Amino acid sequence: MLGEKNLQCELHAPENIGIRCDGDKMQRVFDNLLRNAVIYSTADTTISIVAEQREDNVGITFVNYGSTIPEEKLSRIFEQFYRLDAARSSGGGAGIGLAIAKQLVELHKGTIRAESGDGKVKFTVTLPLS
Repeated sequence: MLGEKNLQCELHAPENIGIRCDGDKMQRVFDNLLRNAVIYSTADTTISIVAEQREDNVGITFVNYGSTIPEEKLSRIFEQFYRLDAARSSGGGAGIGLAIAKQLVELHKGTIRAESGDGKVKFTVTLPLS
């Protein structure tokens, strides 16, 4: 998928970072975030994934460069079946990926949030250490 748009993907994470979670469920969350980053990235840019352990949680942030998501749409992005615009529905998704990701993160007592501005889109998943 990265090759089609000449995208690079960088992972920045300490070697000893770890959380207790359902690996299959969290893989689904991270797969959705990475796929969205690839689909909505501008060609010839870099997707960054940064993981950092804090005092009582771990934050995993996905950053890609593409169209800025307007604030009024950003507030609804985790709603089931919500699509940013009709043109994006040609991407093949049903508009449930981010809603499912949010449910899975919340099952782990975590949070997921989205930010966007100046052509940058950032999703941050925060999960408790215990």
